[in-house]
Amino acid sequence: MYFSRETIIAKVGKLSILQVYSDPKVPRIKCSLIDGSGSEKDILTISLQDNGIHVYKSLDGGDHYILPPIPQIGALIREVIEEVAEELNAEAVVVRYGDEESQDLNNLVLSDAWYDIERLALAASKHAAISEDFEARIVIGIVRFSSFIYAATVMRKEDTFPLLQVYMDSSGDLPTVRVYNELGQLVEERREKITDFESYVKSLVGSEDVAVVYREASANLPSPREVTTADGSKYYVAVIYRYFLGFLPSTSLNEVRKKRVNVKGRSELSRALRALLYLEKLGEGGGVEVLIGSRAVPLNELPKEVLRLSQKAEGSLRKFSISFESDPLEEPILKELTGYTPEYGSGDVYLGVRVLPVAFLIVAENEEEFSQYVRRIMEGPTSDGYEMLDEIIKKSLSNYFIGYMMSLEEALIIYTDISTELMNDGK
Repeated sequence: MYFSRETIIAKVGKLSILQVYSDPKVPRIKCSLIDGSGSEKDILTISLQDNGIHVYKSLDGGDHYILPPIPQIGALIREVIEEVAEELNAEAVVVRYGDEESQDLNNLVLSDAWYDIERLALAASKHAAISEDFEARIVIGIVRFSSFIYAATVMRKEDTFPLLQVYMDSSGDLPTVRVYNELGQLVEERREKITDFESYVKSLVGSEDVAVVYREASANLPSPREVTTADGSKYYVAVIYRYFLGFLPSTSLNEVRKKRVNVKGRSELSRALRALLYLEKLGEGGGVEVLIGSRAVPLNELPKEVLRLSQKAEGSLRKFSISFESDPLEEPILKELTGYTPEYGSGDVYLGVRVLPVAFLIVAENEEEFSQYVRRIMEGPTSDGYEMLDEIIKKSLSNYFIGYMMSLEEALIIYTDISTELMNDGK
């Protein structure tokens, strides 16, 4: 149950309130409990440090644990807060960001520091390095943070600080590699082709007595958000984003950089996706609405297009008196794309990537139904269904598009692989 602070003042003698304060300058969240008498007590602090997400609880004598960072950092923090609210039997949650106030936990806003994907990945790699006990003199923690982000921390067994840390972003034609010393200072940055990140990191270590801890950042299925309407009805709500990848060849560099590909027959494509995935149309009893962008856009324009779909999803829910807000740009990958600048070589023909986002708005009356919808969307159509989908996608966009529904990470991997292959062929 969520209330404004004004309402809480009127009800403070009746409710126990969990107040959440999000620091706008640093990656830190503080929570306090306001009990029925109006007294306030510090309960929880969540902060991002160099070896993970530190959670300090002051309940029952205190508790401290460290979580490995994941790309879906906003979802992880909300989960921790919701668990504490449930543990305390808090009847309402109020979220504050700096001096701004919000009446809904869904509006939790995090400072930009939480979304520094390089900082998150390096912290995850250090968390991996200190998570196991080895006899080896040197321990290397390696994390595949996303499909194209890798990080490593090299430590002596007896130390708490790293000998060095390595970060690699392989989303471009040539991976960007950054090496940091024990003080966290950048000592080297270059672009080079690296096929085996682990071997590369080992080559930087002057010792054979090495143990490696390898981790992959969690990529769990989306969790539903419970929403209760004014009439007391409860729904499980989420928005899942999937993408179709295509290419735009042209002799004009300006066209490759800026031209968008309009979608023809969006309603037909939406109906086809719902049918191929066996999804019920959104109605009073729940279902799934398929929202499709009006155009396939360059990578640097994708965040804006996804945000438009998010706003459409919120509008669709308002028709059913369901209040739901989300921030799709909290995903570090989308956040990074905001400042992405594609690079093109020289030649007679240029090849630009185009991405069409699709939002699946899920509304279910129970968790089992929600899970079924999620599974069908994540698994995609059958092989026969994909053949039909490929024809529809090519008809709706162009023959240069792939009729395969994928995550954004998968789309970036395919784009990188194709671009690399073309470069190797001298095209």
